[in-house]
Amino acid sequence: MFHRGIWARARGKVRHMAAGAKRIDWIDAVKGLTIILVVTKHATYNDAIALGRMPYLFNYLSELTVPFRMPLFFLVGGLFAMRALREPLREFIDKKVLHFVYFYVLWSFIQIGIKLALPGEGHWAVRVSDLALIPLEPFGLMWFIYALAVFFIVARLTRDVPKPLILAAALALYFARLETGWTMPDEFARRFIFFVSGVYGAPFIFRMADWAIAYLRTGTAAGLALLAFTGVIVFSGAIEWRALELLAGYAGASASIMLIAILASKALVRPLSYVGARSPYVFLAFFLPMAATRILMVRLGFTNGDFVTLVDVVMAVVLPLIAFCLVERTPLAFLFVHPAPFRLRPGGGEAKEVPAQI
Repeated sequence: MFHRGIWARARGKVRHMAAGAKRIDWIDAVKGLTIILVVTKHATYNDAIALGRMPYLFNYLSELTVPFRMPLFFLVGGLFAMRALREPLREFIDKKVLHFVYFYVLWSFIQIGIKLALPGEGHWAVRVSDLALIPLEPFGLMWFIYALAVFFIVARLTRDVPKPLILAAALALYFARLETGWTMPDEFARRFIFFVSGVYGAPFIFRMADWAIAYLRTGTAAGLALLAFTGVIVFSGAIEWRALELLAGYAGASASIMLIAILASKALVRPLSYVGARSPYVFLAFFLPMAATRILMVRLGFTNGDFVTLVDVVMAVVLPLIAFCLVERTPLAFLFVHPAPFRLRPGGGEAKEVPAQI
């Protein structure tokens, strides 16, 4: 009876959030975790290039999260997608296609423009021709947004196809190890399975989180065990086996959800929830303060890779949030808010949930 109650609450939460009701803290906290892990990964490897050696602790952290960092990102991105897949086409295109396209194009131009203006900084080989490739080949970090738009479109087009067939096709693509040399076909093949797992497995994911909260000690032990299992797969080299890589992706993502849900139930991750609820602003703009902080610290003579990376991550997360607060009610708000002239629906230039699921 208790497990049936958890199952009923899980399904209710999917409907509850789909209807636009109050946010669930652990979901925002998981979003906060994913964006911080993404920032950490890029800060770690860019700092390694700048310093000539890999930061010790952050290298291990980045390696541990390799199997589940992006799977968790797309899994959470699909949790509340089902309602969007059934809404009127015009509304779907506006919220799940044009919204992504707007931010993708805008920030692709911003990133490429900055790198063209500062050709001596960073390790990106940037050319003016990269601007023409924006519709086909995402530049740098912008592939995340491109991928979400494509995932939503494909999920919409296949919404009436039996779920087992979609999951089977997504798995087949994953194991195909597609390597075309183009970002989107390769990343679609590798990541779509996690997005559809979030779309179709949402009730199970909520049930898992509720179970971890209800059985606190067992849930904590299970989460830590899954995290340890992921570490064994990574550091033993077994991650090279495609099936184990997939298993580690699900294990690490499940561990993150259970542990974060437990912490959120005790109100211990409010800063993480704050970041997660505003993750679009961090995602879109973190590259700039990250690069500026790295350049400044290296020029000031800091050589401890872990310290440089720690400061880099903090500044890359905090400064975009401050930037949004500063421009929110100014003409520069278009940097973070999808303005009305670029929308299909009348009125409302307010910030939306997409890419809030980033």
